[in-house]
Amino acid sequence: MESDTNTEVIVIQDTTLKIPKPKLFMNRLKAKEFFKTFPVEKIQEYKDYWEKVSPKTNEDIFRRYLFAFCSVHTTWEGNIRGYNAIKDFNQWIDNKELLLEKLKNSGVGLHNNRTKYIWAFKDQFWKNPKEFYFTSKKGHVKKRDEIASKIKGLGLAKVSFALEMIHPNKARILCGDIHHLRLYGMDSLIYNKSSYGMMQYKNMERDWIRHCGKLNVSSYIARVIFWDKLQAKDDSRYWSYVLE
Repeated sequence: MESDTNTEVIVIQDTTLKIPKPKLFMNRLKAKEFFKTFPVEKIQEYKDYWEKVSPKTNEDIFRRYLFAFCSVHTTWEGNIRGYNAIKDFNQWIDNKELLLEKLKNSGVGLHNNRTKYIWAFKDQFWKNPKEFYFTSKKGHVKKRDEIASKIKGLGLAKVSFALEMIHPNKARILCGDIHHLRLYGMDSLIYNKSSYGMMQYKNMERDWIRHCGKLNVSSYIARVIFWDKLQAKDDSRYWSYVLE
């Protein structure tokens, strides 16, 4: 018997029971403390840098998605290797086997699935690029959700990551990665398999954006400052140089 995401199957003397799993509750205290000591002196420097490297063409927007695809289930070092291998997409855009070879040789991992998903996405994207970025100042969460529903191989967080890199100073969404889940005490949250998990993800997203609004900083700029602090780095260029 299969379990759903909200129950746990336990077998006792040939009797199968479904026991409701305990709910995860978001803890806002660590996020509140982080924003209390937020390094506001870094905001302008980060805003200027990320605006400078933000994509100006559809080709560069497509590359941000390639970077997001390469970020799934790997380290940031692996992410860079995978992206560097395929960023010159005109080399492989008509040759699926070459794409597979490049991903495999990069060592990014999961090269079969990445190839399958990137190959499908490139046809979707180039059919109508405007469907895959924001064209207005409002409705970003709804638009992000619509984009995520179209793309296989990228969950809500990774679609958010692509859109953050496309609109670093404007996007009102959050790539809620494992570091944010830990910050909010929800390390084990599986947000993409239940309505409850999705609700908790969006509660976390709203709380983060609310804090950012008080500091007049975009959610992404706050996130990369948070991420870089975890990595003990002074700026993002140890990984973002590949986007320059």
